[in-house]
Amino acid sequence: MAKTRTMVKRMRAVRNIRTVSKAMQTVAAARFKLANDRIGSFSPYGNELVAMVGDLIARSESEKLHHPLLREPEGFRHDVLLVLTSSRGLCGSYNSAVLKLTIDRLLQLRQAEYEVELHVVGYRGIRYLEFRGLKIDKTYDRFGDLPTYEQVSALADSMTSDFLARRISGMEVAYMQFVSAGQQRPAVAQLLPLADLPSAAVSEEELALSVPYDFYPRADEILRKLLPETVRLKLYQCFLDAGAAEQLMRRAAMRAATDNADDMIHELRQLINRQRQMQITTELSEIMGGGAGLEQKA
Repeated sequence: MAKTRTMVKRMRAVRNIRTVSKAMQTVAAARFKLANDRIGSFSPYGNELVAMVGDLIARSESEKLHHPLLREPEGFRHDVLLVLTSSRGLCGSYNSAVLKLTIDRLLQLRQAEYEVELHVVGYRGIRYLEFRGLKIDKTYDRFGDLPTYEQVSALADSMTSDFLARRISGMEVAYMQFVSAGQQRPAVAQLLPLADLPSAAVSEEELALSVPYDFYPRADEILRKLLPETVRLKLYQCFLDAGAAEQLMRRAAMRAATDNADDMIHELRQLINRQRQMQITTELSEIMGGGAGLEQKA
């Protein structure tokens, strides 16, 4: 009897956990839809702008453009590695995959004799890297699951100012890249200096056969306005990818937890029913044995 009560209490506890995991799955699904909608509305504009800037640079080589955002400063190696993690857990391998890639990239930069500033977004990443004994130069706690463009732009402008003032020689972002609803992978994106920007013209032959551009204002003046905006857009794309991947992986983790809870409830219900059947059978046997004893005495 006591064993049956214990299993009943355990089944109630599993049911409570299932209620929580199901609710978190629903919330994560709603947040993922919001993040995915932002990516869908932002990506065409961001991709076209980056391609346009790349095409502008490719067509303007004869003008010998030397914008400082396009080349790494000479004479020192001092990079910023910005790490995007979540402030909450229960999202599968999201944080562990990003942080593993962060450690690997940090070792590569230090082996290449770079001085690295470690900037971390998200409580989970801060706690893990502090536990590993790594020095964190700056933390950010004002970014939520889906930061606004204004918040990210302020961070991008700050990094751009440091780069132009030669306080840093580059900036990289370690984050979870959202490829599709079925594929997310940890990645490191270089934001500063802006290098290898995609171009609408994919080869020198296409450039030679294409219609030449006349720039007004001059190409360097156009780039002076577009390059800082490109940094903002690329950083915002990283935040959007990280937010969508986090919610998608949390939804998957909570769905797995809900399914496991359903399996446990089913198994516990079978055990409880079997235990009750055994108890009823024992009681019937005792009653029948007692009745047979009374008949013999009579």
